[in-house]
Order: sequence, then C-alpha cells, then structure tokens
Amino acid sequence: MHPGESVSARELEPSLGKRLSAALPYLAMVVISLFLYYQADNFEFSESSGRIGPGAWPKIVLCLLMFTACLGIIKVVWAGQAEPDKREVIDEDVAAVLAPPEIYPKMVWAAVAITAAYVWLLPILGFFIATIFYSVALMWVGRQRRVATLCIAGVGFALFFMFLFMKVVYVSLPIGKEPFSAVSLALMALMGIH
Repeated sequence: MHPGESVSARELEPSLGKRLSAALPYLAMVVISLFLYYQADNFEFSESSGRIGPGAWPKIVLCLLMFTACLGIIKVVWAGQAEPDKREVIDEDVAAVLAPPEIYPKMVWAAVAITAAYVWLLPILGFFIATIFYSVALMWVGRQRRVATLCIAGVGFALFFMFLFMKVVYVSLPIGKEPFSAVSLALMALMGIH
C-alpha cells in the first residue's frame, strides 16, 4: 500500500473465522452453563411449601452466566462489523481492562481492617446496623465524600441484603445485642420476616 491510499472498511474488518474463534470462550461458557444447569435440575431434595429449593440459586446464577456469555458472543461478532473507529474504541476498552489502574496498598489494608472490624461488630450491632457502618466505611476509603450518597447507599445496601438473605434465601442473620437488636427486630417485623 502506498502513502495516501485509503483502506476500505472491508479490508480492516476481521474475517468471520477470526470473529468466531474470538467467540469460542463465550460459547464454551454457554455449553458448560447448560451442562451445569442440567445437573442442578436433577438435585434431589425434599420440598417445603413456600420456599425455594436448593436447586434454584445455582440455576439463577447459571442463567445469568449464560446471558452474559451470549452478550459476549454478540459483542465479538458485532465488533467485527463495526466501523473502524468504533473498533478502536472497543480496543481501548479492552486495553483499559487488561492494564488495570494503580493499586493503592494503604486502601487495601484499610479495607481489610474495616472488614475485620465488621466481622467483630456483627454479633454486637446486628447485621443491619453493622452493614451500614461497613458500607459507609468502605465507600469512604474508596474516596466517596458526599455524605448524602454515603448515608443513602449505606442504608440501601443494608436493607437490600437483609431482605435478600432473610426473606428470599432464608438465612438467619445476627440481630445484635440490646439495644441494637430492637432495630433489627422492628425491621424484620416490617419486612414480614419471622
């Protein structure tokens, strides 16, 4: 090719074979997920009325994995048909994932210390209150400084996970010691958790 010659979009497009080979890992994930889904479908357990069986959660996770893998296949195949400048944007996104940002060891150690404190305070404060403090502390270490965002997200995370674990998954969580247990018991009553 001589200087000044333009390259057609067709010449820059990766071949169908290259696109399909790039999609193979995603396809393998779909096949593995289908096999594991079949295995989860054959779990033997005694059903209790009104509760999700032990096979439901693996199936939900596997469906999400299959959905994500299918999106990956579509993206790989679609990227080959994108315009050259769009492929460059995709390549930049991939490069950003492959070259992660700098790791801050002090932040990591602070998060480890906060997690250790969370585990220690959990039986005292109860899941709800301890999770609020834990979420807020982690976001603060992660450099979130907006007080409203910290408070709303902290309470939101705690409520969401309390509902998910206690009402949906039926996991017993620590309610804490007096006077903190009163908060947990009041929330459980509001959520209809017995």
